[in-house]
Amino acid sequence: MRSLRPLLAAVLIGLSAVVVVAPPAAAEGVQTIYMNAAGDDTRDGATPGTAVRSLVRVQQLVAAGPLDMDVEVRIHAGTYVAQGIVWQTYRPGHTITFMPDDYEYGEGIGGIAALPVFQNRRASGSGRYITGAWIHACPGNPGQPLAGGGTSGLRFYYLRVEYYASAALSLDGSAGSCGGGYQRSSAPGLPSARGLDGNTVFGMRFTKIGNAYTGGSCDNPDFQRCGYGGIVLTESSDNRIENNHFVDLRNSENSYIHAIYVTHKSSRNRFLNNQVTGVSSEPVKVRDGSNFNSFEQNAFGANGFVRSSPSMVHYREEVNEAAEECSSYHNRFAGNDLGTYLIGSGANLPVWVITPAGATYKGAPVCPALPAGEVRLITANNTY
Repeated sequence: MRSLRPLLAAVLIGLSAVVVVAPPAAAEGVQTIYMNAAGDDTRDGATPGTAVRSLVRVQQLVAAGPLDMDVEVRIHAGTYVAQGIVWQTYRPGHTITFMPDDYEYGEGIGGIAALPVFQNRRASGSGRYITGAWIHACPGNPGQPLAGGGTSGLRFYYLRVEYYASAALSLDGSAGSCGGGYQRSSAPGLPSARGLDGNTVFGMRFTKIGNAYTGGSCDNPDFQRCGYGGIVLTESSDNRIENNHFVDLRNSENSYIHAIYVTHKSSRNRFLNNQVTGVSSEPVKVRDGSNFNSFEQNAFGANGFVRSSPSMVHYREEVNEAAEECSSYHNRFAGNDLGTYLIGSGANLPVWVITPAGATYKGAPVCPALPAGEVRLITANNTY
C-alpha cells in the first residue's frame, strides 16, 4: 500500500428474418429505436419488426425525432460489422442510450441474453481494418443542437466493441474535434469553453483495440493505425465510466494506448470499478489541465508491458511545455488492485509518475499556478 499525498500532497445473425425476444415496454416520453443485425436501414426502427441495421441510420432517426424526448436505442444480440461513426446528434436536456434490447435499468449482466457486438469493418479493396474509433462523438454541426458543445447525455450499457484502430469510444468537445486535430477552446489552464460532457459508460467490454489487431503502425504514413485508448476524453468532463472490462488494448509498438486517456481540459470524470488487462502502455494517462478526476477501486490485471523507456507505470500525468500545456491537479488514484506486473527485472510496475516532476509544478510558463493547497496527484491504498 502506498499513500502519496504526503509526498505530493464475428458474424451476422444467420436468420432469414428478424427474430427478437420481447423487449421491455417503451417508456413514456421516450423515442425507442430498435436495431437488429438482420435489420433494414430503409425502415423506421420504431418496432422490433422494423428494426434498422446500422448506427448511421440510428443517427438519422435521432436527428429527425422530437428534441424534447429521451432516446433509447435497443440493440438485439448479434454482430454488427461497420466502420466507426462520427456522432454529432443530441437532445439537449435529454439522454441518448445505447443498450441491449432486453436490458432493464439497474440490472446486471445476468439479465441480458448476450452482449451485442460492434466489430470494425475491413476495406473492400485492401482488406485492411478501417482506421478510427467505433464512436467519435463531437459537438453538433453549425445550427444543430450542441453546436457549441455542452452536456451530451450519451449512455452506453453492456455492449462489446472490438477491432477498432484508434479507440473504442472518443468523446471530444474541442474546437477542432470533428476534423483538423485538437484545437483548444479556451486559454491554457482554463476550463473548456465547449466540452462534450455528462456521459455514462457502464458494463461495456472493449477488446482488441489498437494496431496490434488492426494492422499498421503509429509511424507508418502508408498504413497509419495508432491506438490511443479504450476510452479517450478530450475536453470532456463529468463522465461516469464504471464496471467496464478493458481487455487486450495493444499497439505493436507497445506505446501510446491506454485503458483511459483523459486529456486537454477533461475534468471531474469518475473511472470506478473497472477491470483492465492486456494493455501495452499505462492503463491510466492524464494530460493538460484535466483536474479533479477520480480513478478508484479498479482491478488492473497482468498487462505484459515490455517498453522500459520511459518506464511503465499504472498512472501517468504528462505535460508538454512546448505545446503550452498545463499541469493537471487534484486527481485521485486510490484503492486500486494493481495486480502483478512483470517488467524487465520481474519487478512490480510502479504506481505513478508525473512528468516533469514536481507536486505543484504548473506547466508551461503561460499557465496559471495551481490553486493554493492543491497538488497534482493524490494516491492512497493501492495494493499489489
